[in-house]
Amino acid sequence: MSAARLPVVLLTAIVLAFAAAGCGGGDDGGNGESASPAPVDVWMASVCGAFVNWGKSLQAGVQDLGSATRDSKNLKSYKATFVTTLEGAEESSGEMVEKVKEAGPPDLAQGEAIQDDLVSTLEKIPESFSRAADKAKDLPTSDRQSFANGVRPLSEDLEESLSTVSDEFNSLSDRYQSPEIDDAKDGEPACQQFSTAG
Repeated sequence: MSAARLPVVLLTAIVLAFAAAGCGGGDDGGNGESASPAPVDVWMASVCGAFVNWGKSLQAGVQDLGSATRDSKNLKSYKATFVTTLEGAEESSGEMVEKVKEAGPPDLAQGEAIQDDLVSTLEKIPESFSRAADKAKDLPTSDRQSFANGVRPLSEDLEESLSTVSDEFNSLSDRYQSPEIDDAKDGEPACQQFSTAG
């Protein structure tokens, strides 16, 4: 069922897109609202660690949906799994944002600004998944074609929304150049793990 595979491909693409962007060039910003500034290397480890865990959670959701796709004769059951996957992505994305907040701003001159911009950008991710999950609950299950016709625009909207977030995320590197962040990223195993997680 090609339409059933579309969400799997989309969620995989999300993991890959953020793996390519994540910790990739000093664009990761501080987090944690009024927390004390954290040493840059400690902050980087926390942020990349949050991204790694988030990526693993998304990949687990992709695998679950993939299993459901192989046994997708029952559209109602598949729809339920699709909704659950999107809700799980919303939840894990929210947890990732909270972990990034908890890291606090990096101990840099622009640390608070980096934190605010990064968090405000990342917060759009669970919002995007939440909107998609709400739309998925209304998908018709009378026949495969109707289901496919509903999934297609939903997936396209989600992809466009997350692509916009990814662009904003990447633009942070242009706004905040920091050799300290680059050095911390290069020396942090979690950042390397996330960068190759796709």
